[in-house]
Amino acid sequence: MAGNRLEKIGTIFTRATGLLKSGAMKPQDKPLWYNVYEAFPPKYEPCFDRPAPEVKIRKIFYPEDVIRAKFYKRYGSYGTAQLSDQKPRPTVCQLFVKEYEHLQAKGSVPEDQLMQEAALALEAQGIYLDRSRAPVKTESSLEQEDEQQHPEQQLTTIPNIKQVKLEKLSIAEIFKQSQGNESN
Repeated sequence: MAGNRLEKIGTIFTRATGLLKSGAMKPQDKPLWYNVYEAFPPKYEPCFDRPAPEVKIRKIFYPEDVIRAKFYKRYGSYGTAQLSDQKPRPTVCQLFVKEYEHLQAKGSVPEDQLMQEAALALEAQGIYLDRSRAPVKTESSLEQEDEQQHPEQQLTTIPNIKQVKLEKLSIAEIFKQSQGNESN
């Protein structure tokens, strides 16, 4: 029985006990749970043919779970979460829930319009849940946004080449500038 893995013959505890008694398992290799199980055995021996008890399972819902469900149903998944961030930022859903709860606490907005008002409040902060309402980004607005995000990486000095933005750098420009510097 010690080597039998069939769950119908004995329990995991009786099989581990058999392995220890027969010497097939050394006492130092004893599983961590063995001493706990031995000290505090279950009230009823676990057996494969015992019916499961009829226990009513409580539903555990927090108020923000309902808000999250509405958010994901209406807007879907909005990007991925970066688990490796040193300074984690709140997700769009977390921002939405916070704004929704803030508007709900005020009580000035009817319950059926809370979703719309929370989305509009996020739009005022520059977060567009409905991408069709987002302003169209032009090339100049993208450059301004990039300069605001990475001001230290705006210009890079390369020897014998004028300062140029890395995003606009092309091999043809480098070749032209290097040819111009060689002829001088």
